Amino acid sequence: MNKLVLLLSGLLLTPAVACADPGDVSIGVKGGTLGVGVEAGLKMSDYLALRGGVNYLRFDFDTTIHKIDYNFEPTFFNADLLLDFHPFANPFRITGGLYINNNEVDVDGVYRQDLLPQDYRQYGYLIDQAHVKGTVSYNSLAPYLGIGWSSNQHGPGWGFNVDLGVVFQGSPEVSDLYLDDPWGLGQRDEVKTWLAGERQEIVDELDKYEYYPVASLTIKYSF
Repeated sequence: MNKLVLLLSGLLLTPAVACADPGDVSIGVKGGTLGVGVEAGLKMSDYLALRGGVNYLRFDFDTTIHKIDYNFEPTFFNADLLLDFHPFANPFRITGGLYINNNEVDVDGVYRQDLLPQDYRQYGYLIDQAHVKGTVSYNSLAPYLGIGWSSNQHGPGWGFNVDLGVVFQGSPEVSDLYLDDPWGLGQRDEVKTWLAGERQEIVDELDKYEYYPVASLTIKYSF
């Protein structure tokens, strides 16, 4: 889907770029809360500009839910198409648009060894072989709203963009949650029932990403 958005954006921008005045077309690299990426922009007037780009970010963090130590590894890969409105025909702008999400979180959890009864701790190496695994995803289409500042609005040369806003990517959806173990315990009904409850706990833990904050700085060149 990201490739489709980039292709459509290119088809829309190409005729306009061909007729653009010097300084109206820009390309840049950026970094921020959505990771690193590239961006292209087209100034359509003193009040409106169109931007499109891609972003990539991968990190991991640990947390404990009940008696399970989880490692969450988010991988954010998305494309955006944004419309900038400069209400005062100056660098300040209000931005709205759409992100095409391919954002996922890999889940891997094991039982906490320190919570085992003393008599069972000698079997901890066996329990370590049972992992709760799954994948969390968000809405594939996510609207964006924010404000920003775009320098060098007139003429070719170097400049920068600052963006502050929020991506509304929806509630997380847990898929493929299962118990990966060498003994087949994950096929038991009582384990499946437990996993259903664990699924909701994971949703509650990752629900904070429903409204994902965006803060980024783009270094651009206009030509």
